[in-house]
Amino acid sequence: MSQDDEAALPVEGDEELEPLPVEAEAKAAGQTSSKIHAFGAAAAAGPQQRKFTRALNLTGAGATRVRVFHSKITVAAIEHMIDQINEWLDGGELEVKYVNQVVGVVEGKKPEPNLIITVWY
Repeated sequence: MSQDDEAALPVEGDEELEPLPVEAEAKAAGQTSSKIHAFGAAAAAGPQQRKFTRALNLTGAGATRVRVFHSKITVAAIEHMIDQINEWLDGGELEVKYVNQVVGVVEGKKPEPNLIITVWY
């Protein structure tokens, strides 16, 4: 049997495929609308804050919202978290009502101690 004979044999499932719709092509190319967000370049664009309907309470009576920051316990990571908190505070007109901090284990690929800061505003 020659190589030409082998190439001429039909293979099951070797029919010509129809083109995929645009949505399926994007999914096949890995362009899905994932709920997982990147921490690198995408995070540099700034946090996407949700639009709540209730107004911030600037009268000095009680907190209306909360924001949680967390960081690994290393000097560089804590300095980065401090920068994030200061940028967030400078970015809008808000009044901090209460701040709480705790060291706890954050579960991930491996459990690591983290500094967790809760800011009520």
